[in-house]
This record gives sequence, structure tokens and C-alpha cells, in this order.
Amino acid sequence: MTRPQPRSLLVSVALACATGLAATGCATLPSSSSPQVIDTFSPEGSELSVPTPVPDQEPDLLVRDFLKAAAIADQRHAAARQFLTPDAAENWDDLAETIIVLRADLSAEGGRSADRAEYTLRAEKVGTLDPGGIFREDVGQLEVTIGLTRTDGQWRIDELPPGVVIEKAEFLSTYAQRDLFFLSGSGDALVPDPRWTAADRTDLEYSLVNLLATGPRPGLTDAVLSRVPASVSVRPDEDEDGVDAAGTTIDFAGLPVLSSQATTQFAAQVVWTLARADVPGPYRLERDGAPLDERYATGWTTEDVRDFDPYPPAEPMRYALTAADGLVRLEAGGARPASGPWSEVRGGTGAVISHDGRNLAVVTGEGEIGPRRVLVGPIDGAPAEALTAGTVAGPTFHPVTGRAWVLVDDARLLRIGMGENAPAVQEMDAGPLLALGARVTGLRIDQSGTQLAVVVDGKVFIGALSAETGQPLPGTFRQVGRALGETVTAVAWRDRSTIVVGRDTTEAPVATVSVDGAIAEPLSQRNISGPVTAVAAAGREIYVVDRRSLLRLDTGADTGDRYWREIAGLAAIRADPVVAG
Repeated sequence: MTRPQPRSLLVSVALACATGLAATGCATLPSSSSPQVIDTFSPEGSELSVPTPVPDQEPDLLVRDFLKAAAIADQRHAAARQFLTPDAAENWDDLAETIIVLRADLSAEGGRSADRAEYTLRAEKVGTLDPGGIFREDVGQLEVTIGLTRTDGQWRIDELPPGVVIEKAEFLSTYAQRDLFFLSGSGDALVPDPRWTAADRTDLEYSLVNLLATGPRPGLTDAVLSRVPASVSVRPDEDEDGVDAAGTTIDFAGLPVLSSQATTQFAAQVVWTLARADVPGPYRLERDGAPLDERYATGWTTEDVRDFDPYPPAEPMRYALTAADGLVRLEAGGARPASGPWSEVRGGTGAVISHDGRNLAVVTGEGEIGPRRVLVGPIDGAPAEALTAGTVAGPTFHPVTGRAWVLVDDARLLRIGMGENAPAVQEMDAGPLLALGARVTGLRIDQSGTQLAVVVDGKVFIGALSAETGQPLPGTFRQVGRALGETVTAVAWRDRSTIVVGRDTTEAPVATVSVDGAIAEPLSQRNISGPVTAVAAAGREIYVVDRRSLLRLDTGADTGDRYWREIAGLAAIRADPVVAG
């Protein structure tokens, strides 16, 4: 079972401070220390302390402990309700909304008497936790009033707004990010849908499967498929002695009979969702007490659905595009001109390889404002000109159709097929992209063909592609990594749940952002000099072009060894990375 790599939640304002983007928002951080990436909560071996009211506790301290307890959602926030009067506990609508804030500041502006106190809570918003554990980035200021009364000599909260407010530190301590997996439109790939659930819950396997049955987040509804119908329910299943057998048993009620292909797709969704959450396998999937498939009566493993691996291994970069020598092949001894006509292409400004490794798309041009040509063709054959335009964002290859996408002149979204005689160019609906802003400079389709990352006016957006038509879906594009401001220059998919961005800054010039925007991490700043003009990713390696040269970073190396390094044979040579994407 592949164990997820540790990740960090970097609250928007914290990242902004670390990169010098939000001078006003940084005033809440200690001035004596540098902002640091915050480690995610690890449930193994941890003892979660549940706050309870303390006798004779001062009202402001009681409110503080209430906020800590509010991060524990068990039994309708039973821990937090202890801090309320009986009437307030009964009437508090904790399901209204969950707001995550950077830090809650309290002030007694409402005054205080012997039996009455009122506090104003002010905080900077980080995001909201929508139903189903869906994180949504949010910005702005929160201001609410909390009233307390003295009951039987003890302070208790009797007035508070509906919903829950959680400080980021408590959120990190009590929640963990886990992926649900749905099927791409083609049905042969898995698409991650990250959700935040209680970090230490004991019924995690049933919680995740029930979340699968509720379907994908709203932005993915028309982009993905699911073999886990809303009609199913699950319940714990124990052996005759009342002790769980090795692995995990999930007994589905209300599951219709599935074809062989649909059974495999169903198993892929469930098995990978559980495996990536560290739920122990093998996974005995049952329908009303009987094995879902007799061939796997003893349980499914990830090997049984390996073709659906949502994070398959990727080869490191094999080619680069140079201004002087065209396409070059990277070998152990350095860089050598690739054989064939692609080595004769000059003035290349960007290139990608199709996901099957057969075709290449290259953008060429002279100078900053000259026209751009888009060339496509087999990597072992001759390039053919598909179009000429003033500006080109992309190219990017669709992993299923094999067509190259570009957005030209900030107006037209085109996909290019590899025709037998000449490239076939088809216009698509650019409306959802053009609605995001004026200047589109980056375009990348994810490895499943389900989501599209776009750089517009220095900001990065992620949206969905229709499972039926493949067109960008209006209303699904949302900005992620808001703390990056308007500094993004380039984007690539690190994997199906994370993008990597290059930035027009000298501090933190490269960062990764999760698809839901909750997780952002600046990458190593050792031996890199921003701004970054190009970015690519292949497995554990990330490639960028900074102000000097093409660099690579091995993100799997020991932390102390994570230096950006030049590519052998390309030191001090103008070159762009060429990887699948």
C-alpha cells in the first residue's frame, strides 16, 4: 500500500507573509521569527486533549477553550456545547457553516458586569469547510459577537452566531486531508476529490465510503463518473467472535448488480480511497453479506486495480528544448541533439510531449512580441505547422484524445489533432477561461483529462472539463493559492491532486498548491533565482527555468539535500523542460 506523503496546510496569510505579499496581513505574526510551514496532524500515537470548562474560569479564557473544543465535531460538537448554557446548547446551529480563521482576537467591547460579559471576535478568514468535508478558500474579515452569562456561579456562553469558527492551529490538530476517488469521463482513470475529515476517527473506512456515495464536490459533478451509487449504505462487519479479521470488510446494502467492468471500476474507487487513507487491507467488499466478486472473496488489494493507480510513477525528463540546437536528448553523459527534424527547430519557447510519448507540440517565436508558431508531429518524425498567432498559452496534451490544446491571442481555445496529411484544428468554447480575466499565460490539463489549470493575469485557477464533451465547464473554475497574489507565471501538474507554479518573485519563486487550495508549500529556495518563466513536473522531480538556466529539484531527496541543480550538458544554456503534459 502506498502511504501518502506528509503534507502541510499553509494558511493563506502565512504564505503571503513568507513571500512578502501581504504586508498588512502579516501584522498578526510574531515579528521575532520567520513564518514556517505548518506540519500536518499525524494521528499515530497522539492523544487528543478535549477542552472542558474549568471551575471559576474567566469568561475570555472560557471563550478561548470553547473555540478549541469547537474543532472537535464528534456528536454534533458535544465538547463545545459544554461551554454553553442549556438553552444555547440546545439551540446552537453548528451545521450552518464552518469558518476557518488564521487567529481569533477577542476584545471586551460590549463591557462586563458581575453576571454579564460580551466579546467581539475578529479574525482573518482562511476558508470554509463545506458539507462533506469540502475545503473552500475564502478571504476577508470575520467579526462576530459572543455573549456570556453567569450560571450557578460559572460563566457560560448564551449568545453566539450560528455555525462554527475554528482557528487554523486547532483545524490542523483535529482534521486530516484524505482523497475520495471518482472515475474520469473515459472510465479508465481515477480523479482525486480531497476532503477534510476528523483525523482520529475510528470509523474512517465507513465514513469515506459513505462520502463516496454522496458523490463528487459540485465543481466535479459533470466532469466525473461514479460506480458508487447514492442508494448504497455500509455498516461494520465483524467475524463470528466479534473481532475484526485482518484487513477491512465493507458490506454494501442497496448495491445493484454490476457488470464485470463496472465491478472493477467500483472496486478501484473504494480500494484506492481506503488505501490512500491508510485503512488496512485487504479489502473484503461484500453485497448484503456475500462477496461482491467471488474471485476476490479473501479481499481486494491495490495490485488488483493497479491499472487505476491515481498516482502512477512517472519517468524523469528525457528531452529539453534549446534555442540554438532545437530538441536535445538528455543522457547520462549530458545533452545531445535529438535525431530528426525536431533538432532543426529554432526559437522554441515551450514544448510538451503527449502522454503516450509519441507526439510533440512546440511553440516557436522570435523576440518578445513577434508572432508565434505552433508545431506538432511525431517525436520521431517531422514537425508540421498547425497555426500562427500573436500569443500562445500552452500547449498541453489531453491524455485520452491525444490532442494538443492552446489558447491563442487571449481569445480562442483550440485543440489540434495529429492528422495524416496536416494538423486538424478545432475551435472550442473559450468562454469559461476568458471570464477569468484578460491575459491567459498558462494552460495545463491534468493527467486524468478531467481538470484544467489556467494562469490568468498572474493568478492560478483550476476548473473541470465535461465528461461528455471534453469542453471546459462554466462555473467550475476557482482561484487557488490566493496568497500567491498576482505573481504566477507558469503552471504544471505535479500529480492529479497538486499543481506546481512558477512565480515572478525572488522569494519563494516555486510553490505547490493542492487542487482544493487548502495546502500550499513554497519549495526550496536554494540555488534558484527568480523570476521563474517555465515549470514542469515528472514524478518526484520538478523542473523550472529561472533567470539563469534550466534547473531540476528532486523532491524525494533528504530535506537537507534539496538544492535546485543544473541539468548536465545544459549549464548556462537557454533551454526549456520537455515532459508529458
